[in-house]
Amino acid sequence: MAENNEIFAAFISGHYWFDPARLPERPPLPEELQGELPELMTAQEVAHLFRVHPKTVSSWARQGRLTYIRTLGGHRRYTAEDVRALLDQQADPDRSDPDTHKDDES
Repeated sequence: MAENNEIFAAFISGHYWFDPARLPERPPLPEELQGELPELMTAQEVAHLFRVHPKTVSSWARQGRLTYIRTLGGHRRYTAEDVRALLDQQADPDRSDPDTHKDDES
């Protein structure tokens, strides 16, 4: 931990700024979590990939098209693996659900 009277953070303009070189070392992960953890993405990050509004991503989650995890604060997080699968599905229309693409019957 930081030595007595040693400043390793500053509060400027409503934000804390930390000197990473002076932060205490993190304790190791528990043994059951030492494998590779899933990469989680926010709705904003997913929306940027698909070039849609973040509300559209939330709508996909409610519809079950995209699985999500809830944080303790109640926010949705999407695994990068599921996002890549949906991207691949949209890139290859033959793999998508038949209900999402209807042929014109004229």
